Amino acid sequence: MKKTVLSILASGILFSSCKKDENPAPAPSPALFTTTTFAGNSQGYADGTGIAALFNAPAGIAKDASGNFYVTDRDNHRIRKITPAGIVTTFAGSGTAGFVNGTGTAAQFDQPYGITIDPSGNIYVADRLNNAVRKISPAGVVSTFAGGTGGFADGTGTAAQFRELYGIASDAAGNIYVPDFFNQRIRKITPAGVVTTLAGSNTTGLTDGTGAAASFNHPFSAATDAAGNIYIGDYYNHAIRKITPGGVVTTIAGNGNAGSDDGTGAAATFRQPAGLAVDGSGIIYVCDLMNNKLRKITAAGVVTTIAGGSSAGNTDGVGVSALFDRPIAICGDFTAKLLYIADFGNHRIRKMTIQ
Repeated sequence: MKKTVLSILASGILFSSCKKDENPAPAPSPALFTTTTFAGNSQGYADGTGIAALFNAPAGIAKDASGNFYVTDRDNHRIRKITPAGIVTTFAGSGTAGFVNGTGTAAQFDQPYGITIDPSGNIYVADRLNNAVRKISPAGVVSTFAGGTGGFADGTGTAAQFRELYGIASDAAGNIYVPDFFNQRIRKITPAGVVTTLAGSNTTGLTDGTGAAASFNHPFSAATDAAGNIYIGDYYNHAIRKITPGGVVTTIAGNGNAGSDDGTGAAATFRQPAGLAVDGSGIIYVCDLMNNKLRKITAAGVVTTIAGGSSAGNTDGVGVSALFDRPIAICGDFTAKLLYIADFGNHRIRKMTIQ
């Protein structure tokens, strides 16, 4: 089942494997979490404003200091930019899969997934099939920051090796963190491009511990908080993990079993958790990919469902009346009390208000 689900997600075929929840979560208060469509409307490629723009499996989203959004348009092999007014343009990538550095549309990517922005405004992309972290300057100049060859090796820049990267996050000091999906590790990259292994080993499992004593089962996504902690969507462990700057790994929610139960800590279940966003009070928002839901985890570990129903769909609305098709990535504009979600299977960017 693991191989089948992953291969279908990687190929971009639209489907939902979720069964109807046996114990659906109660709807949240109608005052909370209203979902609308910010940009995109169907599969394709077109620049434009709002629903006039087209995406092809958007897989990552990040917001810069000016309020612009950058989206990894996976199957268009491009990086798209969205202004606060919803105007979509192409920032980088030619549209043809490849591994070419250059400026703007002269550069090439091969299934770009996660995206993050450092304090200097540089953009970093998890370039999945190139096994690389690409860097894009604010002027649109694309270079290879680390990796480029499939394998496992710590080192500097292109001397380092990864095995398929989906998620990426940055901290306030400009360090980059990538869940190394098939190497079962979390890697750290300094601003100078030095790659080390922060946690995990070649053992697959759900084990808390420090550094190599901890284990993961295909870590997919990452986010950081103001204290420098890293949060991981541990895909096939169906769990959310936390890593301190010192490499101490704990499990915040989930227990290794797939499901959609709300609850506290290990009593909650997920089905292949993907994108994460953390607000200033320690609340974590989770794209529960194969449940087609958005989940919220309080600082005390209490998990609730805030949007999405028991099956895939494309409906704007309040709480669980809003439907998604594999929400895969999320970023927060917490000052404005807004979340932005890459709705992978619907080829849209959705906006959610928090009141």
